Amino acid sequence: MYVDKLTEGAVMEAGKHAFDGECAPGKDGVLKSSVQKSFSVGIFQWLLKSGGRGCKRSPVKVRVNGRFDAPDRVYALALQIAIQLDAGAYRGPKHVTVPREDS
Repeated sequence: MYVDKLTEGAVMEAGKHAFDGECAPGKDGVLKSSVQKSFSVGIFQWLLKSGGRGCKRSPVKVRVNGRFDAPDRVYALALQIAIQLDAGAYRGPKHVTVPREDS
């Protein structure tokens, strides 16, 4: 069973949504500080493989962008959107940017 470290132990389950980002702070191999100013995570749905054994990722449904120095805000919004997608209640845009704290 696959457990995604970025989504804090979320278990792969067909039909559920999760998020991930290759350059997200805190991901294995990615530094906690960087010259990068921003990063994004993609929210996807777990789909059952055609053979019925295991799951695969859908294309990204929503992308959340935010500042590299505030990853917790990006992850919190991505988790909130994933929960709404699971409930069939998300009606927002496909690209979301986390506003700066001073905005």
